[in-house]
Amino acid sequence: MSWKKFLIVPNAIRLSRQAPKDVDARWDLYWADVKVTGTHGDVLWDPEEPEEARGYLDELRRRADTSLAVVDAGCGNGRITRMLAAEYPSAVGIDLAPHAISRAEEESRGIDNISFRALDLTTPGVGRRLATELGEVNILVRGVFHTLGREGGTALATNLRAMLGGRGTLLLAETNVSSGLGYLEYLGATSTQMPAPLARAVAAGIPAPAPFGGPQFAQCFPVDQWQVLLSEPTSIATVPMGEPDVPDQIPGFLAVLRARGPGTDASPV
Repeated sequence: MSWKKFLIVPNAIRLSRQAPKDVDARWDLYWADVKVTGTHGDVLWDPEEPEEARGYLDELRRRADTSLAVVDAGCGNGRITRMLAAEYPSAVGIDLAPHAISRAEEESRGIDNISFRALDLTTPGVGRRLATELGEVNILVRGVFHTLGREGGTALATNLRAMLGGRGTLLLAETNVSSGLGYLEYLGATSTQMPAPLARAVAAGIPAPAPFGGPQFAQCFPVDQWQVLLSEPTSIATVPMGEPDVPDQIPGFLAVLRARGPGTDASPV
C-alpha cells in the first residue's frame, strides 16, 4: 500500500468522531443501523455469493465429525449459520451484538434446527458453560480474531477450545492486511471519499482490522494446545466496493484445527 493511505486518516477520524467509547456498544450501534443485508446491502462482509462459504463447508465436511452440532462464532446476520444448518444436526449462531442476533433470527425464520444468542465469547469461562449445555461442537469463525488483538484473541481461543472437546473441529478465516489503513485503502477509501458500506463501519467505530496471519495465529493457538490440520492463505469476500455486482476480495488466512490436551483425541478424521 502506498503513502497515500495516510491521507485517509482525517476522513476516518471525522466519520468515527461520534462513535460510543464502549466497543460492545459500537458493534450494536453498527447492527442497529443496518437496513438491508446481502450483496447490495449495508453490511461490509455480507455478500450473497456463497462460493467462499461453500469452501469452508467443504473443508469441514472432509475433516469434521458432522454428527456434532456446529457453532458459528461471530455470526452477524446468520448467512453462514443458515448454510451450516443444512449440513449439521443443529447450528447455533453467536454474536456480541443483540441487534445482529435480532437480524439473524428474522432472516432465519422457518429453519427448525437453528438458534441464535447474543454473547461475548471472550468472557472467561463462557466456553465451558456452553460445552456443558451443547456438548462437543464443531465451530466456524469468520472475521473475528482480526478485530480482537492478542489478549482478546487468546481469550476467544481458550473458550473455543473448551467447546470443541475431543471431537470438535474448528475452522477460522480472517482478513490479513498489513494495517487498518491498508485495509481502508484496499477497499477503495481515499482522502475525500469512502464506499458507503465501509464508511458505515468506520462511522460506528468498530475496531480497526489488524493483520491476522501466521504470527498472530501462532500466538492465539500454541502448538501444545492445538493440532493444525490446515493453514494457508485465502481470500475473504466483501460486498462490492468497485464493480456493482462483483464482491471485492481481501487477502486472508485460513486454518482448520483441533484441540489437544487431557481427555482429547486430536487424531485426524
